[in-house]
Amino acid sequence: MRTYNLKQFYQASGLLLLVVMSTTACNIVSSPGSFDSPLYVANSTSDSITVYAPFTNGDQAPSRFIRGANTLLASPSGVAVNAAGETFIANSSTGSITVYSLGANGNATPIRIISGVLTLLDNPQGAALDAAGNLYVANAGAITSSITVYAPGAGGAPGTPATNVAPIRTISGSGTGLDNPIGVGLDTAGNLYVANAGITTSSITVYAPAANDNVPPSNTITGTSTGLASPQGVVLDPTGRLYVANKTTPSITVYTPGAMGNAIPIRTITGGTTQLSQPLFIALRP
Repeated sequence: MRTYNLKQFYQASGLLLLVVMSTTACNIVSSPGSFDSPLYVANSTSDSITVYAPFTNGDQAPSRFIRGANTLLASPSGVAVNAAGETFIANSSTGSITVYSLGANGNATPIRIISGVLTLLDNPQGAALDAAGNLYVANAGAITSSITVYAPGAGGAPGTPATNVAPIRTISGSGTGLDNPIGVGLDTAGNLYVANAGITTSSITVYAPAANDNVPPSNTITGTSTGLASPQGVVLDPTGRLYVANKTTPSITVYTPGAMGNAIPIRTITGGTTQLSQPLFIALRP
C-alpha cells in the first residue's frame, strides 16, 4: 500500500475542511453533505481507487477499494462523486471516463463508460459535476486543450457503442485562454473555473455557464503577484472564495470572491511545516 500525505486545515469562520494530497495520488474528493463523508482517492500509478472511512487518520487501511482488470482503470486522475453515490473517474492513459455504482468494491466492472473518438477526450485530468449532474472534464491534450461536458447518464455499458458519446458542449480554441488545463471547479452560480498549468504562463480562467467553443473567459487570474505556479486543483467555497493548489511551489493560494488579473492571494499555505508535496487536486466541504 502506498502512503499519502494528507493535511487538513480548518477555517473557523466557515468550518471548511480543505483536503490536500501529495503527488503520489491524483485526486481526492469528499462528497458534500454531512461531516462524516468518506474520502475518495485516485491512485495513478497503481490504477486504483481507495475509499477511506470518515475521519480516517494515520496508518489505516481503506474501507474499500476499486482495483483489478475488470475496473478498466488506467492511470486514474480526476474523481467526482454524484448525489447518488456514483463515482466518476478520468483515466488519463486511455482517454476514458469510467463510472462505478454506489458502494463499488474490489474488481468492480464500470456501470458506464465514456470512451471513443466522438467523446473528444484527450489526456483527461480533472473532473467535476454541477448541480444538474453534468460532467465537466479538463483535457490536457498534447495538441488541443479543452473542457468537455457530458449530460447526466452519458455513456454506456463496457463494449457497447453507447460508450462513444459526444459531449453536449466543448470549450476549446485559441480564444479560450486554455493552456494545459488540469483542474476544474464550479461556483454556486455555475461558472466554471479552470486551473491552467500552462506551457509558459500559469493562470485561472473563468467561463460563464453557457460558454462554448472559442469563447473568451469572463475572467482570468494570472501574473507575478498571484503566486500561481503550475496550478492543478481548483475549488470554491459557498462564499465564492477561490482555493488553488500549486504544484511547483508547493502551496495553496486563496483569493477573494471575484478576484481578477494579477490578484494577490488573501492567504497562502506554504512551507516545510505544512508537509505539502507537489499538491494536485483539492476539495472543500461546507
